[in-house]
Amino acid sequence: MEVVRMGVTALLTLLGSPLFWVTLVALTYISLTRVKRERAMFRSRRRSPKSEWRHFIWPSLLLAVLSSAVTILLETTITFEWAVSFTILYTLVVLTMHPRFFNPVLPLLVLFGVVLLRDVVAYGALRDWVAALAQVDWTVYALTFGLVTLAEAILLRWNGPKETSPTLILSKRGQFIGGHVVKRIWFFPLVVFVPPMFGLDWPMVPIILPIPIGVSLLSTGALPGTLLARLSNYRAVLALIALGLFGLSYTFEIPYVDYVVLTLFVLYELGLQWIKRENRGTTPVFINGNRGAVIVDTLPNSPGEAMQLIPGESIYKVNGTVITGGHSFYEALQQHKPYIKLEVLNLNGDIRFVQRAMYETDPHELGILFVGEPTSPRVRLRKL
Repeated sequence: MEVVRMGVTALLTLLGSPLFWVTLVALTYISLTRVKRERAMFRSRRRSPKSEWRHFIWPSLLLAVLSSAVTILLETTITFEWAVSFTILYTLVVLTMHPRFFNPVLPLLVLFGVVLLRDVVAYGALRDWVAALAQVDWTVYALTFGLVTLAEAILLRWNGPKETSPTLILSKRGQFIGGHVVKRIWFFPLVVFVPPMFGLDWPMVPIILPIPIGVSLLSTGALPGTLLARLSNYRAVLALIALGLFGLSYTFEIPYVDYVVLTLFVLYELGLQWIKRENRGTTPVFINGNRGAVIVDTLPNSPGEAMQLIPGESIYKVNGTVITGGHSFYEALQQHKPYIKLEVLNLNGDIRFVQRAMYETDPHELGILFVGEPTSPRVRLRKL
């Protein structure tokens, strides 16, 4: 019975957290803007807005349960002041509506910095509040950062490449280039403990920190899975270092370990910037040239998806007719009904053949999204 009461109390702290509700607002906003952008560029959305909610819950919730089991077994304890400060800082981060900031790194960095400077900076009326923040040991920062970042590394590789969003951008020369946007939020509720409050006589009170994990990445120089795999490896290394420091703290006294943890926070952001810069400096995968109509993506349950056409491939010929873009592809389809034979250049530059009968119910351009001019002339394209 006592376990049930503690579980209900923890659930109430989750539902009462402004961070939880602001995260839901951000998820709705990101979903609606994604659908609006896809319709403006390709006349059709790539997938339903519900997909964002599906990815939001699974598989991140499984990783959160496993991580919470660790924090419960270790009896990870924070103070009420620390929980409030962390929630306020994280809520402000989420209000930016930009998933690339959705990680506890910034709130942890601010809180850790405030604590480390308490002997240098006179906080005045906030002195007692800062003293309560200082009661949280550096190992809590390392453990929280390690668990969340390790979960992010797993999610980037496991779930990140699924259902990415196609987009169009402009090169420096004004040429249309295709790309894929990975913009996702995962829900990672983490259970920790605070000292007795609310009149409860328990030794420790469980609370749930509703931590959102986000990623925002534009993939042009490589397929999304390739970039996300690199980012995942980088995140995993940082997470293992943080967890290693946490584990070593039980046996060894590591000098200046506070600064090592701070360095991990900084390296977290630098790694993403390095990968983005490398991506921008690489020749785009989705760019028209002398290889036909380049495929950005295919619509779900469309003939293009059934023919197993892959983003980055290009359709070179339709029944022997050379194709130069989406418009010429559509014209060739009209000329060669009811049966088509496609010559497709794969990502290695090899030609493969795809054949299919055409039907009156088939969607425009067989549900294939090509690199080209957006369908809406009023849409603002990002410049590479």
